[in-house]
Amino acid sequence: MDSESLVSPAFRRTTHDRRFWVPLLLLCTIGAAAAVRRVIALGAMASSDASPFASLDLHFAGRAALTLLHVIPSLVFVLLVPLQFASGLRQTHPRLHRWTGRMLLASSLVIGVSALRLSADPVGGLVESSATVSFSCLFLFSGAKAWWHIRHRRMVLHREWATRMVAIALGVATTRPIIGVFFATSRLTGLTPHQFFGPAMWMGFVSTWLAGEVWIRATRLHRSVAPASSVPTAV
Repeated sequence: MDSESLVSPAFRRTTHDRRFWVPLLLLCTIGAAAAVRRVIALGAMASSDASPFASLDLHFAGRAALTLLHVIPSLVFVLLVPLQFASGLRQTHPRLHRWTGRMLLASSLVIGVSALRLSADPVGGLVESSATVSFSCLFLFSGAKAWWHIRHRRMVLHREWATRMVAIALGVATTRPIIGVFFATSRLTGLTPHQFFGPAMWMGFVSTWLAGEVWIRATRLHRSVAPASSVPTAV
């Protein structure tokens, strides 16, 4: 008898769920906090502040309407995502689940289009713009694929594309601690936000997108050996 067979299915399922929910809730919390902070900063713009964030606040204040058009749907998105992946809610309140899914898809359209518009004048120049344009397009494509598959009742493919869409969106949250590290070490490195925002965006988006791809492939295997209800999904 090998060591795998000594581990109960319930324990494996709990561990599997934790690997999903802990990073999901953490990234959603970071994303929500960043969105709220940006809304507050836009409303408070008495920026005689000498903090390293002051120049960033002024940058976004110069396009406040477009920033709010991006940030408010983003806040709605990260608040709804955990509900959409909750299998208990999906099973007991399917109608609510469908409506939150529609709100997510509507929000994703506004988020993706506004992100493309914001990419015209990013803090990190061409490097940041290349990251945000690439992943905004992939985000919109993933949302469209998720919608297309659910319209044709292809549940598994819908789940995979919805998961991919969420992973890409949460890449923005992953960039926040990366940017924090760059800010904390800027006196040593001499790097400015214009220099490190681009690399931080690429690192955040790519790492979270790849984690999403790993999860999608893991759940394909998990579904083949576990009841469907034990796998966190978007449907």
